[in-house]
Amino acid sequence: MDDKQLLIEKYHLIHENNAWYSDRENSHKHLIFKDVFYERNDVIGLLFRINKLCAAKVKYFRANIDKFDPMKYDYKNGFISVPLWDADFLKHRASGFIIDFRYLQTITVYEDFIALCEELERFE
Repeated sequence: MDDKQLLIEKYHLIHENNAWYSDRENSHKHLIFKDVFYERNDVIGLLFRINKLCAAKVKYFRANIDKFDPMKYDYKNGFISVPLWDADFLKHRASGFIIDFRYLQTITVYEDFIALCEELERFE
């Protein structure tokens, strides 16, 4: 099974009418992406779409992903390294900062995102 399929399974996405939907309990069904988007994008593109992150963030992290370690939180072991498809966080190697995808969602002003990128790059 490839990483894209594993990502689909992790988020329990449902395929119908040439598109992928989230249909979770206590939530309304909503479109995540269409088949064309799925086919044309890599795991970063899909992961960032699922997490509702903008194109500027996709572009930055796609170009700099080698500077980050994908992580998730395990209640017994703390932050653990995982494959990118399973990540909830990205750890910036040079600074040690752990960036939550939910935190990235809160950055809605482009200049604020650029400031974050510049801060990270100062550690490199």
